[in-house]
Amino acid sequence: MTRRDIPHYHELAPKDSRPVQGNTYRWYLDGRYVYTARVLEFRGGCWATVEVIAPAPEYAAHYTPGATMEIKIAHYQFESAPEAGSPHPQ
Repeated sequence: MTRRDIPHYHELAPKDSRPVQGNTYRWYLDGRYVYTARVLEFRGGCWATVEVIAPAPEYAAHYTPGATMEIKIAHYQFESAPEAGSPHPQ
C-alpha cells in the first residue's frame, strides 16, 4: 500500500487573541456555544489541551465535565468566562 502524506499546515491564532494557560473560557464552534473549559496547556499557537467545566445543554451527551481533550484553537471562537459558577451564556 502506498503511503500518501497529508500536507502539514498550521492555523495560528493571532498573538493578541490567544487563550491563556490556566484561564477558563466559553468556547464556540461555528458560532454555537459548545462548552466552558479551562486551558490546561497551550502550545505553538495552534493546539491546546482543555478540561471541560460545563457543556452547553444541547451538547451534554458529547462533553463530560472533567474530560480533557486536544483542540485546534483556530477552529473555535472563545471568550473569557466571568466565573466558573455560571458557565452558560445568558
